[in-house]
Amino acid sequence: DQRKLSQDLITTLNNSDEFKLFARVQNYNEIKTLIDEGIVKVALIIPPDFSRAAMRTDTPATLTAIIDGTNVIVGNSVLGAIQGAVNDVVRQMFAAAGMTTLSGIDVKVELEFNPTLNIRWSTLTAQLPFITYQLVLIVAAVGFVRERELGTMEQLVVTPISRLDLMLGKGLMALGVGVLNFSLLLLTLTLGFHIPFRGDFFTFGLLGLLFIVTEIGVGTLLSIIATSQQQAILIVFLLAMLEVTFSGYLVPTDNMPPFMQLAAVSPLQHFTAITRQVFLKGSSFVMMLDHIIPLVLMTLGSLGAAWALFVRSEV
Repeated sequence: DQRKLSQDLITTLNNSDEFKLFARVQNYNEIKTLIDEGIVKVALIIPPDFSRAAMRTDTPATLTAIIDGTNVIVGNSVLGAIQGAVNDVVRQMFAAAGMTTLSGIDVKVELEFNPTLNIRWSTLTAQLPFITYQLVLIVAAVGFVRERELGTMEQLVVTPISRLDLMLGKGLMALGVGVLNFSLLLLTLTLGFHIPFRGDFFTFGLLGLLFIVTEIGVGTLLSIIATSQQQAILIVFLLAMLEVTFSGYLVPTDNMPPFMQLAAVSPLQHFTAITRQVFLKGSSFVMMLDHIIPLVLMTLGSLGAAWALFVRSEV
């Protein structure tokens, strides 16, 4: 419907703080593609006879809102914002018509991927990357600094093994802890809490391994920089608080001020998004490239920086 009432509704939504008009589409296939790939969080379907139906006094006009329910907090806020915008348009419509007996507008909601907006589906899937992140980071962060505190670092350096072998050996423990923890959490979510898993286990396992290696790189870098185990642990907990804030665990990163949108350099943010998409959407590898590519770059950057500092250090 391209009449004035429809345009007023679109303008009202676009002028609100919650929404930004991304595209006008003409068929359901376009909507499905945009929602499935996470490009948009909500689609509003305005039927061709919407304006005429809104002026009737017997039955209300109908709008259909299709909402991405992977993040429950976002889904609930979108629902309230759409209803508020519709109510504003209805009041304007009544005032313009000089009537109070119009039937109004009925909003029908279709929640994709989480039909009941079950908050457990959203929060528990975010726990898997967060718990894995903390354990791997702590184990990797105390690897080298512990050896320096015990006075055994010099002995390790003068052994026949190369520094690369030494780094790989230290990272192997963190890798083992991370893979074990990741596997147990995956089983707990699917078998214990019955969270639907709609993606491919092999793809998710590879991406989980990539995330673990990323955190090993960050943890190793911290272990080389830190002067004591206590300092390393404190830095890990400080990073954990920052990462939770910027990860989109509760507050969508798009809603943050520009100077706070540091999530682009947060491995946890990208893997949290990957986890939710794989579990609830069944997203494929290609559909998640916008999160996978940054993870690969951060893996190379963290491991490269850790290797450079370790090679240049005296011990």
